[in-house]
Amino acid sequence: MKLRQDFFIGVQDVSQDKKLTNHALLEMMSDTSMLHGVKAGQTSTDGRSTVSWIVLGWKVKVYQRPSMFSTVSAYTWAQKHGLVRASRDYFVRDEKGELIAEATSEWTPIDTKTGKFLRITPELIGAFDPEPEEVNFPGYKLPAMRRFHMEPDVTKQIELNTSMFDYNRHVHNSIYLVLAEQILPENVLQRGIDEFELVYKMEITQMQPVRLEYKGEGDTHTVAIRNAEDNTLHAVVILKSKPEES
Repeated sequence: MKLRQDFFIGVQDVSQDKKLTNHALLEMMSDTSMLHGVKAGQTSTDGRSTVSWIVLGWKVKVYQRPSMFSTVSAYTWAQKHGLVRASRDYFVRDEKGELIAEATSEWTPIDTKTGKFLRITPELIGAFDPEPEEVNFPGYKLPAMRRFHMEPDVTKQIELNTSMFDYNRHVHNSIYLVLAEQILPENVLQRGIDEFELVYKMEITQMQPVRLEYKGEGDTHTVAIRNAEDNTLHAVVILKSKPEES
């Protein structure tokens, strides 16, 4: 079953050209995911939820960017699943019904009482009424980062702030995209990013300095986010920029 949620694009949701940002778009899809959990009876809006679904990664592709003070509609649905991971897909449409963006993500459930991972049973996933035949990116798999290594072109250390942390007491999932943008070359930001993948490795639960590592190869830009003190890899962001104009 697809769930729909409408969003008003405010001042904080747009870039300098007053167009919807990637961060705001990711927040819309994340919020719609959580709302689906509420509708399924697994996520509570007050107190501890019975089950917590942890996002493992995203793939997002943007086709157009609506302007400030317009309204968009985000749709999400549970897609395929295995024993420990479940896929969730999305699309976002503007007021005319035209496609703005589509995405896919992977999630895993955790027992909030024990903190342990849960197996995905038919009862657990069935509450979302999955639509496995509806696939945004057929054949796509989230990149495996078990032995990630990269020789960066540039590194940069930055400090976190309390506004980056959510009610789960860790850095909110969309903030990793914001962090990655802090090290992108200015000409890349000006060209724009209309496609990205975000893979989470280890949550950030403390106020700590993080080290950003950047490597650019053509139109592909990879950013690793690490603990600046012990080198723990927190996330990898892979961004595709628009081609340079000749």
